[in-house]
Amino acid sequence: MVFHVKNAHIHKKIVPTMVVFLMIFLSLSLIFAQTSLVCAQEGEASLTGTTSDKGVNSDADEFFETLNIGVEVNVTTAGTFKVEVAGLYDSESTFIDVSGQNSTTLDAGVHVVYVPLDGETIFELKLNPANVSSIRLYDESDALIGGLADVPLSGPYFFGQFGLLPARLTETIYDEGIDTDDDGYFDFLNLGVEVNVTTAGTYTVDAGGIYDATYTYVSAQTVNSTYLDVGINVVYLAMPGTEIYAENVNPTTIAQIYLYDESDVQLDVVYDLDLPTTYVYDEFQRPIIEIEFTEIERDIVLDQSGSIRVINVYHITNLGFQAETIELDFPEDAYHLEVRDEMGTVETSTENNTITVTFRSVLATNKTKALHLIYNIPWSSYINQEDGGDYTLSFTFFEEFNYTIGKLTVGVTLPKGAKSQLSTPIDPDSTKKSDNQETMNFVFSDVTPSDNLSFEINYEYNVFWGSFYPTIWVGILAVVASALFLFWGTPKTVSAPTIQVPPKALRSFVDAYEEKMSIRSELESLEKRLQKGKIPRRKFKVRKKMLDSRLATVTRNLQSLSAKIRSAGSNYANLMRQIEVAEANLEGAERDIQRVKQRYRRGKVSKGAYRKLVEEYRGRIEDAEATIDGVLLRLHE
Repeated sequence: MVFHVKNAHIHKKIVPTMVVFLMIFLSLSLIFAQTSLVCAQEGEASLTGTTSDKGVNSDADEFFETLNIGVEVNVTTAGTFKVEVAGLYDSESTFIDVSGQNSTTLDAGVHVVYVPLDGETIFELKLNPANVSSIRLYDESDALIGGLADVPLSGPYFFGQFGLLPARLTETIYDEGIDTDDDGYFDFLNLGVEVNVTTAGTYTVDAGGIYDATYTYVSAQTVNSTYLDVGINVVYLAMPGTEIYAENVNPTTIAQIYLYDESDVQLDVVYDLDLPTTYVYDEFQRPIIEIEFTEIERDIVLDQSGSIRVINVYHITNLGFQAETIELDFPEDAYHLEVRDEMGTVETSTENNTITVTFRSVLATNKTKALHLIYNIPWSSYINQEDGGDYTLSFTFFEEFNYTIGKLTVGVTLPKGAKSQLSTPIDPDSTKKSDNQETMNFVFSDVTPSDNLSFEINYEYNVFWGSFYPTIWVGILAVVASALFLFWGTPKTVSAPTIQVPPKALRSFVDAYEEKMSIRSELESLEKRLQKGKIPRRKFKVRKKMLDSRLATVTRNLQSLSAKIRSAGSNYANLMRQIEVAEANLEGAERDIQRVKQRYRRGKVSKGAYRKLVEEYRGRIEDAEATIDGVLLRLHE
């Protein structure tokens, strides 16, 4: 009886204890389960850096309601994530204040999360999206776990794709050749551009660029601003025929046409529209070439040997259309003609007493250039000897011409030992004597073809002066030779090792460098034409790739030639160093100009400071180019 009571008492203690332990176990299990659930929900992910974009038209009209940005996310632990797209930029780095986000649950793996950006906001801001400002990835607790910045969009978007524009281009054009002066050539290519207007107002149509079937391009840009009523309108633009002829382009296609509102906001653009009519460049007007001779410097040198050397330096400015050649006159009996520019001898052709000079590169409007025309004329035709030692030079300050010379400077240098007696019909403005030689200088302003420029100079000259200097030199050499023989005996030939640069190598270096400068100039022009919309992008890429390849080849050749020239001695090595320093200065100034342009666009530099800095950098470029030109000229000589 006692035994059973004791067992019952023990049982009563064990049961409550077990219940307590069971409750504690269940509580801990629940806590661990909740913790594991929380940990599982806190997912892990990262951005892959791959994005996509597309305009979405959800209501079947012609406009995009949203611009969807696709963001690729690599999820390592499933969970809920938020992708946020904040802001866009246009091609000029102007901020477009539009944003969006998308929160979603993702399993492990790679996913694309699409974030819609409001199309109406883009349309109202009238800016064309080109880049995404920032993309951010957050986990469920809103902690930032990844980000991207300045992400380019896959293709150009136009704000007019997101709403109804007040006017747009229909992509229909008309054309007609116009001969205004009845000379048989088209002065203009009259281009009619069709515009569909929904809101009446003033609009501007800008047509830029024409190319032929082989993509040969001519700028020929023209603009017309006019008021347009609601409905279909045709705006006419006159494209200069001289530019078409000058480039030898048979026009087939208009490169691009832009439409702007009265606030100069671009509303529409179309590319590569074929002309309805077939044309040949020879049907268009010949360009007017107007060369201004701002100054001509003439030196007439009478040599002791009985020859007359004439050196004319022409300072010209092209006031007309781009010029490729120029015609210069010379006396009929002139011989040994040569024409040079700052780089050396240039290409010429001669007919009668006119020489046609071909510029190394096209002389653009308002550009200046200096040319040297050098020749000899026969002594007997212009020098008359009277009474033994009296001579008369009968010549002209300048030959027959059909233009106005802004300033004409003429220097007449007499033979050594000669003394001027009389100058008719005018006296010299100044006379300079140096090393027993006299130079008479005459200066004229605004010289016209009707001016009488003939002159005579009488001078006295002793014929023994012709043999004076040779006699002195022979005597000096005889004395030196005698002294050498007396003091050292028979001279011994001592040969010093010298390294000569083959003239062909120097010529090759100059030619290659000129080609390099030409390629760089064309690349710069190509970039400007692309920025102004004057060349199709696909043609730009093809042309730039070709020029870059050629530039790389020329640069390698120059490096090889430079090493060969350097080895010829310190003088040549110094010339190569001058070119290297000038190139470094030139490239540095070009980079500085790009940097200051970017800062100016972002509003970090005032307009006045921007202009001053650009002017300073361009001055550095001009100095560097002048140094390079000077070295090349020395190598050429």
